[in-house]
Amino acid sequence: MSSVVEDVIAFCRMFSSFEREEICCGTVSPAQCVLLQTLRGGEWDVSTLASHARVTKGAMTRLVDGLEKRDWVTRTKGEHDARRVLVSLTPAGKKEAKRLHRLTERSIATILNRIPESDRPEVIRCLNLLRTAAEQTRTQLDCC
Repeated sequence: MSSVVEDVIAFCRMFSSFEREEICCGTVSPAQCVLLQTLRGGEWDVSTLASHARVTKGAMTRLVDGLEKRDWVTRTKGEHDARRVLVSLTPAGKKEAKRLHRLTERSIATILNRIPESDRPEVIRCLNLLRTAAEQTRTQLDCC
């Protein structure tokens, strides 16, 4: 099992480094990159974003602050609950999120192209299984 642990850790670290160097390219932090791409799916409230990213609400607020300063996101108050803060992409934010998403897709394609074509469907199936298992156990793994 230790080989699997080492492989997963190594892959995650390499992809994180790859993401920083090839996708974000110094224009945004990896956290901002993930947040912008998350918001491509529509409006989110700060609390849900924080939970999704597994950071504190304060940390998410600071992250949103940085994107708001760049005019990539806007905040609005919830319609039925003024305490609820909703975050959505501006037109400039949509453009940046789309650019980052294209870079992410290109990066993933570059990695997958190093895998023999006949093995790719199995690799993709296994990635889906790993993601699903991780999502299902997410709350059980909280240890901090």
